[in-house]
Amino acid sequence: MKANLILLALFLLCGQAYCQSKNSLSLVFGAGSNAIGSIGIGGAGYQGKGETIYGLNYSRNLTKSFSIETGLEYSVNNVLWDYEDAFDPSFTPQKGSIRMLSVPVYANFTFLKYLFANAGIIADFETNYHSYSITPNQSGIGLGAGIGGKYNFNSMTVFINPFLQWHAIVAAQNEGSGSLFDAGVKVGIGYRF
Repeated sequence: MKANLILLALFLLCGQAYCQSKNSLSLVFGAGSNAIGSIGIGGAGYQGKGETIYGLNYSRNLTKSFSIETGLEYSVNNVLWDYEDAFDPSFTPQKGSIRMLSVPVYANFTFLKYLFANAGIIADFETNYHSYSITPNQSGIGLGAGIGGKYNFNSMTVFINPFLQWHAIVAAQNEGSGSLFDAGVKVGIGYRF
């Protein structure tokens, strides 16, 4: 009886060692360019001054080539308000910042072993918006997509993911005065378990 329990325990441990890892937790860093679009005639003009992203992402493999990704990302988008359509001799360009917590929910398709494409929705929560902000509120629902490469070794994974994102397609506050677009690249290192 004792020998059977030992054999069963060894079998379960060996089976666990050879099964595919289904979960991954990754630290993410990203940088990119940005722009605020869809202002309309007579609106303010903005010039993108770059973006930085920090995040913690979780991925769950559902099949060998399909997974669901989510996580929490913090981004800082710098802009310059450099145009106002109304004549105002005292107007001077002003620096602005859009700081957001984002929760992406992406479908991820792996192909050709090392390549992947991902796309999905993003829930954004602007953390520094005030009624007197020079930039439109970006809290709401947006879209994102990307394509990239990854390499797995042992229980670690590294990846690079060029991306495009469009925020506030469905704005939390219906201001109708501009959505943030950003494009850049994310890199990350993760642990598979």
